[in-house]
Amino acid sequence: MLAASGSAQDAHPSAAWLVQARCVHRLEGPWRANTGNGHFGGLQFSPQTWKRLHGSPEAAFLHPGDPAFPFLASPQEQLRRAWLLWVADARSWRSWGAVGAACARASLAVTP
Repeated sequence: MLAASGSAQDAHPSAAWLVQARCVHRLEGPWRANTGNGHFGGLQFSPQTWKRLHGSPEAAFLHPGDPAFPFLASPQEQLRRAWLLWVADARSWRSWGAVGAACARASLAVTP
């Protein structure tokens, strides 16, 4: 289960948020992505954003594009950091640009 600091209402992502996060992951890359594009992991974090969200230290940041240094943060940690960023972004996917916007729209179109 994911947990975040803040109010009780901010403590856990909803099922709709997890659908959106899975969509972003599908469009962004493998959990261990280090492709040299300046972003890392399954949700394509920049090193600056990852550090700002208190993510674990990553050797991949020092070796962008080198497959010998994959992004090693677990999918659970990446999702937790994505949740923290989503909350900090006023509950939007704006940090993921067009991918985030598309995934947010797509999840709204799905009826439970």
